[in-house]
Amino acid sequence: MLEFYDQPNKIKLNYVNNKGKNSGTLYTPDFFVIKENTAGWVEWKNEDDLLILSKKQPWKYIRDDKGNWRCPPGEEFAKELGLEFQVCTNSIINWNLHRNFVFLDDYLRKGKDLEINISILDEIRQVIFQNPGISLKQLINHSNDCTFSADDVYVSIINSDIYVDLKESALAEPDSIKVFLHKEHEEMYINLISCEKDLPSPLKISFDIGTKILWDNYIWTLINIGDNNVSLSSEDKYNEVSRELFDKLVREGKIIGQKKEDLNDPLIDLITEASEEDYKKANYRLKHVKKYIKFGSKEFTTKDEPNLRKVRDWVGKYRKAENLFGNGYVGLLPKDKDKGNKQDRFSSEVMKLMNEHIQNEYESIVQKNVAQVYGAFKNKCEEKGYIAPSSVTFYSYIKKRPIEEQVKKRKGTRAGYQKKTFYWELNRTTPRHGDFPFNICHLDHTELDIELVCSSTGKSLGRPYLSLMIDAFSRKVIAFYLSFEPPSYRSCLMVFRDCVRRYNRLPQQLFVDNGKEFHSIYFETLLAMYEKELIWRPAAKPRYGSVLERLFGTTNTNFINNLQGNTQIMKNVREVTKSVNPKNHAIWNLYELSSALDHYFFELYETIDHPALGGTPREAFKMGLFYSGERKDFYIPYDTLFEILTLPSTRNGEVTIQRSGVKINYIYYWHDDFKILHSNKTKVKVRFDPFNIGIAYAYVNKKWVKCISEYYSVFKNITEKELKFITSEIKKTKHNHVKSFSLNAQKISKFITESENNVQFKLLKTRADETNNLIQYRNKEFDTSNSNITTSNNFNTEESMESNSEEHYLDLYEEF
Repeated sequence: MLEFYDQPNKIKLNYVNNKGKNSGTLYTPDFFVIKENTAGWVEWKNEDDLLILSKKQPWKYIRDDKGNWRCPPGEEFAKELGLEFQVCTNSIINWNLHRNFVFLDDYLRKGKDLEINISILDEIRQVIFQNPGISLKQLINHSNDCTFSADDVYVSIINSDIYVDLKESALAEPDSIKVFLHKEHEEMYINLISCEKDLPSPLKISFDIGTKILWDNYIWTLINIGDNNVSLSSEDKYNEVSRELFDKLVREGKIIGQKKEDLNDPLIDLITEASEEDYKKANYRLKHVKKYIKFGSKEFTTKDEPNLRKVRDWVGKYRKAENLFGNGYVGLLPKDKDKGNKQDRFSSEVMKLMNEHIQNEYESIVQKNVAQVYGAFKNKCEEKGYIAPSSVTFYSYIKKRPIEEQVKKRKGTRAGYQKKTFYWELNRTTPRHGDFPFNICHLDHTELDIELVCSSTGKSLGRPYLSLMIDAFSRKVIAFYLSFEPPSYRSCLMVFRDCVRRYNRLPQQLFVDNGKEFHSIYFETLLAMYEKELIWRPAAKPRYGSVLERLFGTTNTNFINNLQGNTQIMKNVREVTKSVNPKNHAIWNLYELSSALDHYFFELYETIDHPALGGTPREAFKMGLFYSGERKDFYIPYDTLFEILTLPSTRNGEVTIQRSGVKINYIYYWHDDFKILHSNKTKVKVRFDPFNIGIAYAYVNKKWVKCISEYYSVFKNITEKELKFITSEIKKTKHNHVKSFSLNAQKISKFITESENNVQFKLLKTRADETNNLIQYRNKEFDTSNSNITTSNNFNTEESMESNSEEHYLDLYEEF
């Protein structure tokens, strides 16, 4: 095939209708295809649809003696022009080839960036040469005694350095697929077999020997990577570490590739500068781009779909971004903010002259008015032969200057103090459910049948919720999250964090039910950003999640129901007396139960034989990774950037920097970088921590900065859920939202300090504290402080933040 065009011009089909009369109709085929020796139209249909259409329109579609579908009117039209008309169905699609493409998806996305060391490739080819007809499984088994890995084998297949027939066999069944040096080698082997009955037998982070790495601020050269140890050198130094420790440091992001001169990754800039609306648009576009790539233009013929021309444009941007950044998703982000000419229209000499007049003439104790200063500047430009900017431009540059310094120079320090910014106090005293691990995972939540108590007071806190992600291939638990909060977007994001923390990967396909927490913009955005497929289970089809439902049942039956404080007896609540009520016998707290579940999932459950596997989940997972490849080149580092990307934002995704900082959910946040930006009313992207509203993040000057809230000592470790409760309670006391009433941080802070007698808030606060303590314990094992996130540390005493600036009246967020 040389070229193809979808949705070509209409053609006229002449036929004899059911009444025996000659008739004609205009028709648009799916494709016009140009090949080396012929050309013509191609129509694609579903086999089942053709069976129905052949009865309704027997003049249009028929099946010949050979079982091929034909369109006689189309063939007649094409014949007159010396062309062809062909009807194809889904029955001719090679689903085995499709299955292999899914298996190789990670490698295919990397494309031309995947390279293999020539010595490793020679080693692979030598094994194949010495063992004609070797199976993929046997070849990978040789890696135990060689330097190559399964990943190297699959990269070699992608690059056509070795040959397998992807149309006939499945890579997911390595014992049944043969590997050859090239196609001719395969043909030779087949010929030998036919003549002879018995043939005698004879790291998203990549590291290669000789490459540079950055470890503990030193650049090292990799000398050797063995099975047990890794050797490194740096100038006159030599070091050797265990392979286990080396891999651990890589996963934690403490060892990275050679440090680049430019630390500003354009991919990160494109992602972090996008707004929530940008993400929403990109998610929508990605869905249709994938549909177009998979099915072609025939899926875009209904009114419900976007314009076909738009979809083609999106596909072009997607592929262009893949070539530029290795990630097609960023190409689908809207570029509205980049429109227009952002370059200075004036020469550097004019800009220098303008700045001199503003600093020396306008910002002085003489207090010249702006018109006088502009007149002097314009005269100077004419004297030097420059084209002077307009007065409007001149005034706008004055407004961009730091307001505090400007007023201080013109009116003195006391007047400048009125424009001084505020600071706050920091401290207060299928094929087996997938073909390989991470191919298909399931995520869901359940309320556990056990009553928990506070770790400090021993008082009852109620039943916890368990969020669980399981790998369908191995039935191994991938990640979990335990809290007192009902399922929400926060539960989902914490499971994602746990998954990346443990394995530096996310599932290729994630199956979820239709709970509203799974329809959060941030839930979809995170998966789309890493090009992972989200699949919602069909409504009223519980079997789609049967793997996870069975594990929930097993966990409750075999583990939870054997713990003191379990709620089995509550199934017959009328028979429950005070002496046997689980609330009176509860002894487990959230941290203890989480630790016990960690041991149960990762030490007990996965080491017990599973009837569907013929072994244990741990063995199936380990063996699956060995034969499908560990795919370390595609690892997701668990670092501060990943943590920030999992945080939510405001409804608009960005806020304006004011004199008091940035305002998020009634509260101002501050960082020292805002000093020179607030006078310009600059808008920045923001993220807030739903588990600690005392901090937030803003994207300033191409980097994320950590911002501290006003009343930090009060808001520290207060959760988003607590904030929603507080704002709701305050509004209730003000006669059902009186219009003249507005919320601010001072009123929220006052409620918190005076809430000792509020039983509901005390319970909510205690539950939140238990959850935060659990999160902090887990985070202690992973250090993400090596990221370029800066924190403001210049704080004075707490000040009341009653501000005359614009109030942001935000509705209470719904539960996602």
